[in-house]
Amino acid sequence: MKILRISLCAGLIVLFSILSFPFTVKAFTDEPGKIGSFYSPIIRVVPDKGFILISTNGGILWVRASEAAFPHIEKLPVGGLLDVVVEFQGKPNPPIIKSWKLASGDSACNVFDGTACVTTEKK
Repeated sequence: MKILRISLCAGLIVLFSILSFPFTVKAFTDEPGKIGSFYSPIIRVVPDKGFILISTNGGILWVRASEAAFPHIEKLPVGGLLDVVVEFQGKPNPPIIKSWKLASGDSACNVFDGTACVTTEKK
């Protein structure tokens, strides 16, 4: 009876993993040209390479800075909450940053509109 219970639990775990896999890798399989957005904490910033590591629904995702965003990503604080809009490039290329709004954290570039940092009034 104990073996049957363990087998049933293991089977349910495997079934759940298989069924949930397409949802956890959705960000990595979208077609080129599709626009997506993520509200995420910034996990890591690699300014010399032009990448930001964010979390997505059930995973993590490297996003690459566009030419216009490249000089500004070094201003983003690790741990800050970022509302970022990206354009997917298809596998194996990372999504390209279109714009962002920093929801929490202190930065010299709280809002990037796709071409330049936008100055916002502080309350």
